[in-house]
Amino acid sequence: MSEMLSLRDWTSVEEVPELLDVWRNSVEGGRDFLSAADVDAVANALEAVYSQRVSVKIAQLGTEIVGFAAYSATQIELLWVRHHDRHHGVGSALLKNILSRCPGTTIQINGQNANSLSFFLDHGFAVDQVADGTDPLARIQLRHVNVSASDVSR
Repeated sequence: MSEMLSLRDWTSVEEVPELLDVWRNSVEGGRDFLSAADVDAVANALEAVYSQRVSVKIAQLGTEIVGFAAYSATQIELLWVRHHDRHHGVGSALLKNILSRCPGTTIQINGQNANSLSFFLDHGFAVDQVADGTDPLARIQLRHVNVSASDVSR
């Protein structure tokens, strides 16, 4: 990434098609495992975006949107980064921004998405609630926990 990453609040619902492009690129490029429940969760979160019940933070390189997050005071609804912009700090920057505003926030993810689970665990989240174990596509809830320096052993 030769350009500097910048974060900004979204300007209007007119940006939703660009956000959908980021989501689609992330899913298709990464071949992420998506269940019907995941698609429903994205649809519900985008409905919240449209109705402005959540805050939306956009990550840009120059004028190009490369990632975004939608969140409330207690929960991250969406956090997506374009596939080829992953592993460059975009998701981490979005997450750090949210956590500075909303400590103790939660997120629900597909328990079978190892990359997503690893990302959030690496950023100080812990499993808060596991859904019914009989459903192989169950979503799990993670909660951000503040870890003091003395608690960090790795």
